[in-house]
Amino acid sequence: MTTARLILDEIHPYVPGKPISEVAREYGVTDIVKLASNENPLGPSPRAIEALKNAISEVNLYPDAGGYSLVNKLSGIHDYPPEGIILGNGSTEIVELICEAFLETGLEAITGPQAFFKYRIACQIMGVRPTMVPMPNYTYNVDAMIEAMNANTRLVFIANPNNPTGTYLKADKIERLIDALPKEATLVLDEAYFEFVDLDDYPNGLDFLKAGKRVIVLRTFSKAYGLAGLRCGYGFASPDVIASMHKVREAFNCNSLAQIAAEAALDDHEFLARTMEVNRQGMEYTEAGFNRLNIEYVPSVTNFILADFKRPGREFFEEMLRRGVIIRPMAPYDLPTCMRVSIGLPEENRRLFKALEELLN
Repeated sequence: MTTARLILDEIHPYVPGKPISEVAREYGVTDIVKLASNENPLGPSPRAIEALKNAISEVNLYPDAGGYSLVNKLSGIHDYPPEGIILGNGSTEIVELICEAFLETGLEAITGPQAFFKYRIACQIMGVRPTMVPMPNYTYNVDAMIEAMNANTRLVFIANPNNPTGTYLKADKIERLIDALPKEATLVLDEAYFEFVDLDDYPNGLDFLKAGKRVIVLRTFSKAYGLAGLRCGYGFASPDVIASMHKVREAFNCNSLAQIAAEAALDDHEFLARTMEVNRQGMEYTEAGFNRLNIEYVPSVTNFILADFKRPGREFFEEMLRRGVIIRPMAPYDLPTCMRVSIGLPEENRRLFKALEELLN
C-alpha cells in the first residue's frame, strides 16, 4: 500500500451542507427545507437559465481555457485589466491556486479559527500549518494578526464579510493589515458575499488593489447570482500574481456552461435586486424570530446568520433534520453550540421557526 503524505493526517476534509436527497433517504422526511449552504433561494438568474438552454448542445466542445469573454466582461464592469483576472471552479479553487503558487514547506500563512475552513485545508495541502489567530467577538483581530506576521509569512487570509460569522472589517482595519504585511506577503481578501453588503463603511477590495496594494480579491457567482451548482468564481490581482497562478491552474478549470451562465447573470440586474430584497426581508424576519425566542445570534451583513443555541450542536442538528430543516453545525469552527442558518424564502423561514419552536419548547 502506498503511504500518503504525513501532512494529510492533520487535514480534516471540508464537510459541505447536507443535501436534501441525503436527508430524505436517512430520515424518511419528504418535505425538506435546506438552509445550510447560503444558496440563493430564488434559484438561478433567469437570464442565466436562458443562456444555458441555448448553449447545452455545445457541451461536446472544450471550454475556452482562458475564459476570454467572461474575463473581458468582468474587466469592463470593474475597470480592471483582463490579465489581472482569473476564473476558477468556484472561488474555493482559486484559494487552492494561490496556495499552490505561493506556499511551500518553511513558509507561513495566517488566518483565524472562525474563518472559512478551506483556507486552512489549502495551506495544509502545501505542507504549511497556518497560524490561527483567535477571533474575539466573531471577527478578525487585526492587531494580533499583525503581531503574528514574520519574514516567512506569505499569505494572510481574510473573508470580508466573514463566513461563517457574518461580520466584516472596515476599510481602516483592512488598510492597516495590508500596510503591515512583510515584504513578500499578500493579503487574500475573500469577498464571496460582497453583493449583499449595503453599508457606507464596507470597503471594496478592488480599491486597495487599484491603489497598488498587495491584495488578491476573490468573488463568486455561487451566492448572489444563484449559480452554486455550476461552480464559477473569479479573482483579481496584479498581472504577475495572476500569471503565477495560471501556471498551476488546470487547463479547463472553468467549464463552458459556467462561463456562459455567469456572463448572462451579470446582466440580470433585476434578479440581483430581487435577491437583495428577499434577503433583507428574510434577515429582518429571522432576527426578530431569534429575539422572540431569546436565541443569541451575531448580527450579519450577509445572506446567513450565526446563532448560538446553547446545546450540543450535533444533537440539535439531527433534531432539526428530523423536522425537515437542514441548517449547518459549526463544530469544525470551534463553535460547538452554534449553527449557521441561511436566509430562505418567506415560507422556508417560517418552517425554520416552526421547527425551532417545537424543539426548544
